[in-house]
Amino acid sequence: MTFELPPTKGPLSQFAHEVGALIGFSIATVVAAVRVLSRRKLAWREFLDQAWRLASVTSAPALLLMIPIGVLIAVTIGSLAGQLGAEGYTGAVVGFVIVGQASALVCALMLAGVGGSAICADLGSRTIREEVEAMEVIGLNVIERLVVPRVLVSVVVGVALCAMVTAIGVSACFFFQVVVQDTSAGSFLTALSQYTRLSDFVVALVKSAAFAVTSALIASFKGLHTKGGPSGVADAVNEAVVLAFILVFIVNTVLSQLYSVLVVPVGGY
Repeated sequence: MTFELPPTKGPLSQFAHEVGALIGFSIATVVAAVRVLSRRKLAWREFLDQAWRLASVTSAPALLLMIPIGVLIAVTIGSLAGQLGAEGYTGAVVGFVIVGQASALVCALMLAGVGGSAICADLGSRTIREEVEAMEVIGLNVIERLVVPRVLVSVVVGVALCAMVTAIGVSACFFFQVVVQDTSAGSFLTALSQYTRLSDFVVALVKSAAFAVTSALIASFKGLHTKGGPSGVADAVNEAVVLAFILVFIVNTVLSQLYSVLVVPVGGY
């Protein structure tokens, strides 16, 4: 397999070629992942190395982003609830915002921005140094050896990151509501448990896994199709991040709408 797009004439032709190539690349990656996992031939050294790298570059930024988001949500909800006389429902709103939306979106930002740029830069550097062509020459499947481990790592790290930022976000809201705004801890936890379901958390994990697959596929595709030396790597990273952001938010909208249709809301019929 040669990772080089055919020449095109005009922006529309280039866009059509890239979309088609990305779809074909995604299908080939899924098939390769199934084949690797069924035959138990996953490149574990590459998997563990990429897991450490991806977790190290995304964990701290995710925590630093989620803590102020949690405090901001607590301040906004606390002020609004005080005006409406509904202080007892702050836990319900926090659960809906943090568990249902914010945690998955923070993971999307980290996986598409930080993680995706790291994957694209790594593969792009290997491409311009002709390491990828060397692997093909000696008969190694580049998708199985390089792309599949990164996609699987992104899923594992994305799910773990979602669970971590959810806990941090809810804890930050709880601490601010109880300690700073002197809200009853019992009423906060009661509303949180009544209006936040396990399915909300499961869907957040599913969203994070979908974001991880989307971001990793786009980053890998752009990295393996890098041209033009170091400046080409920088251009590929920028394109990968922008495209990943767009597709991730489209995926988030689709999954949110499906969840609202398939799952009856609390108190609904």
